[in-house]
Amino acid sequence: MATVAWERFVGHRWLPKAAVVVLAAVLVAGFLLVRSERRDAHNAGVLETACGGVLPRETVRGLLPGDETWELRSDLDLTGPSGRGPRTLVRCSLDWGEYGGLELAAVPVLDVPLSGVRPGDILSAGTAKEPDRATAYRTATTQVTVGCPAGLLGYPRPVTRFRVHASLNHDDGSQVAGAAKELATVVTAVADHVRDRGGCGGPAVRPSDVRPGPGRVAEGSEDSEEVPRACRWFRPGMLDGRAWGRDDQEPRGVMGDDADVCSLRVPRAKPASRLDHFAGVSSVSWRGPLLPEARTVYGAELAALSPAPEPKSGEKSYVLVVWAESSCSGARTLSRVRVETAASALAADRVDRILDAYLASSDCRAVKVLGKVWK
Repeated sequence: MATVAWERFVGHRWLPKAAVVVLAAVLVAGFLLVRSERRDAHNAGVLETACGGVLPRETVRGLLPGDETWELRSDLDLTGPSGRGPRTLVRCSLDWGEYGGLELAAVPVLDVPLSGVRPGDILSAGTAKEPDRATAYRTATTQVTVGCPAGLLGYPRPVTRFRVHASLNHDDGSQVAGAAKELATVVTAVADHVRDRGGCGGPAVRPSDVRPGPGRVAEGSEDSEEVPRACRWFRPGMLDGRAWGRDDQEPRGVMGDDADVCSLRVPRAKPASRLDHFAGVSSVSWRGPLLPEARTVYGAELAALSPAPEPKSGEKSYVLVVWAESSCSGARTLSRVRVETAASALAADRVDRILDAYLASSDCRAVKVLGKVWK
């Protein structure tokens, strides 16, 4: 009976071929199922250990492609007391494919020591060459700067801040759009891990504190290549100037946690004389630990502040300085704006409006103008 059935099966025109196809499909499905289970188990293990095991697993799992095998690279967690202060606190990378990956790092903010508090000193320190690990946050998808009031241990100078940044890239290397909200949760988890392990104190980090990297914000700005962020509050029309051309001296500016500086030269649209081709403007604001030194360095100038009557004519150029105290983004701030023009009347007429525009750009409130002085 069995022999007859087998002979009929073998002799059938298409049934043996169909059986082979079904068997092959079952074997392939089984192989794929086993491979999928192994991949899922591998990926789950990666999430458990990456970045000290502090990543929010469900959030990260939703960000990464489930049909890819994730590889953990550059995994490092040096938070907590560890002797000499590390240059990188946390670093991990979950990669897939050729270029796809989630990259995350936490680094201490090691400020370049200032040689002084004058605009030139701050500009020099702000434009000093920094290592890539310290500047990677600028082009990250998301980043946050976190205060550490108690200070991170192991550094020769006080380190009271650190940054956490994260980027998510497609397999072709391009950044994933629309992932900022979920990445903010990831960045927040790592930031709080560093805070706790480092004994920082201070308030916990919230996802709403996380922002895009400043370099990514600047990509959408038309004048981002020519005008530093610290100088974008100024418009050439404030001094009857014209837009900067290719041959004009570019503005210089630096924005930091304790000071902002801008220095620029404005080409005049309609010069009134051969000495009136350019006007100059510089702005500087000091906060926090720099306030006492700024008051000391500029003590003579602050003592000479007055309603500032216009000086006598006959000079080649006139410099008018105005000082103000205010609260900018919640921080007590001392600001100085310097205007240099060929005609004293122009400086006297515009300096208040220039100061107002500068302080408004930084969301400064409770402004108290301390006075003016001609230099």
